[in-house]
This record gives sequence, structure tokens and C-alpha cells, in this order.
Amino acid sequence: MARYHSAVILPRLPPRLMIVGSVALTIAGAAVATDPTPSARTLAAFGLVSIGVAGLTRALVHRSVDALERATKRWWIAAFVTFVPYGLATAPSTAAAATVGDPLSGPLASAALESIAGGLVLCAVTVTVLYTIARHGIHPGAPTPEERILEDPFDD
Repeated sequence: MARYHSAVILPRLPPRLMIVGSVALTIAGAAVATDPTPSARTLAAFGLVSIGVAGLTRALVHRSVDALERATKRWWIAAFVTFVPYGLATAPSTAAAATVGDPLSGPLASAALESIAGGLVLCAVTVTVLYTIARHGIHPGAPTPEERILEDPFDD
């Protein structure tokens, strides 16, 4: 059976360009997934989100655990900041919130806000999972579990 390398789908790009492209694909996948019933659009959305998440992971996988921790915080802040306008436009709870969200309540603006917020939440979850895995020692830059056992700090 032939073995395929991830470069077939995800070319080798500079990390920043890979991150931007991956986030764009993830947001596009969230935009396509507007219909909850399974269809060809659902498969397209799943494919776009999968490629976007894989690209984001590929761009961030070689960062240190501390850099991944900082990236996790930044991604969740970005996801929250993009979710606030979406929440104000679609479900204002007060008259003041409705006034602020009114210019963003059109169908096109609402769909765009939903796609961006959903895509960034998916990216934040991806970075969080990557950080959690790295924190527990399953990371390209970290020592293997065997090396950690052999380098026990209590062996003084």
C-alpha cells in the first residue's frame, strides 16, 4: 500500500502563511456548514475544516510548550472577541445590546460573523488540544516518556 505524505495536501509554506491559510480554510468550512442536515455541503465543510485544522497543527507543532501555552491564550481571546459581535447581532439581551448589534444583524453580516466566530473557536480548540498533548510530554521537542523515566529528578 502506498504511503502518502501530508505535503501532498498541505504544501511546505512559511508558518505565518500556513496559519493564515489554515484559518481561512477553517472559516470557509464553518461558512459552508450552514445546513444541519447531512448533504454534500456537509462533506465539503468537513473537508475544509479538516484541512484547515491539519494546516494549523502543522504550523504550530514544533513550538515549545510555553509558546503553545501563550498561543492557546491568544486564540481563545481572538475567539471570544469575534464571538461578541455575533452574539450582539443574533441574540441581544438588552435594548442597548440590540442598538449596538443592529447594524450587524443583516443576513450576510450575520452569516459572516457566525463563520468567523465558529472558525476561530475551532482553531482555538485545535491549539488547546495541541498544547495539552505537548504539556503531557507527547511533543516533537519534548523528551520521550522513556527518557523522562531515565532522567528521574529524584535520582540524586
